[in-house]
Amino acid sequence: MGKATPWSIRGADLHDKTHLGGEASDGAAHASAESWPPAGRAWFAVLLLMGALFMSTIDRSILALLVDPIKRSLHLSDTRIGLLQGAAFGLFFMLMTFPAGWLADRSNRMRVVAWGVALWSIVTALCGLCSSFTQLFMARMGVAVGEAALQPAAPSVIADYFAPERRALPLSCYLVGAGMGAGVSLLAGGFVAGLVGRLHTAAVPVLAAFEPWQIIFFAVGLPGLLVSLLLCFAREPPRREQQRTEGTLHELLQALRARRAVLIPHFAGVCLYQIYTYGYVAWMPAYFMRRHGWTMIDVGLRYGVVQLTFPMAGAWAGGVLSRSLWRRGRRNANLLTGALCFGAMTLPAILGTLAPSAWASALLLGLAMACAQAPAGANTAAIQEIFPNRLRGRVTALYYASIALSGMTGGPLMIGLLNDHVFRSATGVGSSMSLTALLTLPLASALLFIAARRRMRLDSIN
Repeated sequence: MGKATPWSIRGADLHDKTHLGGEASDGAAHASAESWPPAGRAWFAVLLLMGALFMSTIDRSILALLVDPIKRSLHLSDTRIGLLQGAAFGLFFMLMTFPAGWLADRSNRMRVVAWGVALWSIVTALCGLCSSFTQLFMARMGVAVGEAALQPAAPSVIADYFAPERRALPLSCYLVGAGMGAGVSLLAGGFVAGLVGRLHTAAVPVLAAFEPWQIIFFAVGLPGLLVSLLLCFAREPPRREQQRTEGTLHELLQALRARRAVLIPHFAGVCLYQIYTYGYVAWMPAYFMRRHGWTMIDVGLRYGVVQLTFPMAGAWAGGVLSRSLWRRGRRNANLLTGALCFGAMTLPAILGTLAPSAWASALLLGLAMACAQAPAGANTAAIQEIFPNRLRGRVTALYYASIALSGMTGGPLMIGLLNDHVFRSATGVGSSMSLTALLTLPLASALLFIAARRRMRLDSIN
């Protein structure tokens, strides 16, 4: 027997001549469409997981619409608002993705997601009972703990339902739930805000003790329990490999080391891009309220439509682009899709919050979000294709932990700090967002191009 290589780790063959997912034992399965689950069942699972991500994004991002009411009610600075939207969620999301990834590799992934949905839905509703910065910070921590269960498990499930060359589109469809959730959180928040404004709270004794922003938390949090119930009855797909040994920590570290030339620029580029996107989501409603004089209802009902439609179009376009590149023989199709889309979103992201009119700003930012959503599935699929099944949950957890530490934690806080200490004005939030885009997106695109080029050489490692 020859000397062990990074691709044949601890007796498990991770190398495949045509596919780096470590599924050499299933090579025949790849050749036969019948070896994969029926398309209807596969897409139903995608729909359920998309619904979970949809609810997750609503519950996570509804705080963005409520920035100014909460700031007034709890007497907070923009920096503290940035901490609530960033560190309170991102740090604890990062910490919990690792045990969630471990569970995703060893247990029923759909059940893991179902329990996570139930937890974050309940805690989101509890945010409406908070009356101080500390209480709301702790509640946001609880939302993060629940949501951490979804991201390591869902891509692993989808990877077991679809062949490698077909994964980018279903993963994009799954991830469009994030864009839809951000849009619906605005629409629902605006609708509830308008409804609460029309109702005299004295006529509804149960609501009389609560401010409108608290009632909105109740309204968006509790419906997630229905999604949790549906997921309990969802079928777990068979894993694509039948391994005699589990993926050990030693095996995981060796696999990461063997692929580091691709992973480092890939993760770094995505983290930079997420600093902008999470900062955008956190501060965009405040930008329209402060810069253009829109009310909470205006932002919800006007920009909510933009936020709902543009990312959906982008997700579809990104999936089509990635698959087209695959068919042309580009084994780096997923990473190349990310590089192109990050570059394309740079200009509209910078100009969007500098535009003189609200609607020009809305259209430019919508275009930027379409470009942002386009490579979401491809970025995740790039991980699934180069790691074996038994390691994907933990590698995906590492991917999302990196995003949590950089984008979720740093993006909202960076803009809050720029507002308070650089532009020193509440209306300077637009300049803060444009500067963040300039500092992050061009470099993110360059790093993804580097990762895409190195991906072309990865199969040649022996």
